[in-house]
Amino acid sequence: MIDIKNISYQLNKKKILDNISLTVEPGEFRLIIGPNGAGKTTLLKIMSGIIRDFDGYAALQGKDIKHISFKESAQILSYQPQFDEFALPIRVKEILMAGRYPYKSFFKNYTDQDQVIFDRIVREMDLEPFLERDISTLSGGERKKVMLASAFIQDVSIILFDEPFTFLDPEAVANLRNLMLTMNRMGKTLVVVSHNFEILFPIVTKLTALKAGKLIYSGDKVFDKAMLKETYNTFFQRILHEGKEILFLDE
Repeated sequence: MIDIKNISYQLNKKKILDNISLTVEPGEFRLIIGPNGAGKTTLLKIMSGIIRDFDGYAALQGKDIKHISFKESAQILSYQPQFDEFALPIRVKEILMAGRYPYKSFFKNYTDQDQVIFDRIVREMDLEPFLERDISTLSGGERKKVMLASAFIQDVSIILFDEPFTFLDPEAVANLRNLMLTMNRMGKTLVVVSHNFEILFPIVTKLTALKAGKLIYSGDKVFDKAMLKETYNTFFQRILHEGKEILFLDE
């Protein structure tokens, strides 16, 4: 569980978040929406423990996130940033094995159990052809697949995604969307920041809307035209077609 209470954050004297409170319960699939500059990525970084110089209170599994080591938090959650740029050449295999780092003592070798988990995820996600390749040689969709696999190998209960569909082609978007749904059905808690509201809204269980650092809505997923208009300054329409929920801009 992630518990956020009265969080405010400013950068260079500019307020990014203003008195935000919300709770992410185990097993949720939560979508965080809002226009550019709403504070979505900042909120995700506070949840992950990357940003700690905020006002207010944030807890991960009941512990003050400011007092949790990065290694300890990495045994609970995985943060998937919008961009996965690597400054140095690194093999896919090394990235994936690094997912077991949170469970290592200093100078301790990887165990048979680490290898079992690694082999299973590589097999299930069909990554064998990529193991010896440099991550920089992969396509955007392939890189996303590798980073998601690293979260599985990390074996955490909570995964945070920041704009996961950036630079992906339609097939890769569909595959990633289906993978997220599968992960949630397996019991993973997912929190996703995304502009692709119409892609994720039909499958999420919770919704949080931000605008200019303020909370517009947070709770069960609802299709509320007034709330969406307040958030995006535009109207959305929703139709049901052959059992599927379809959202689109009302132009």
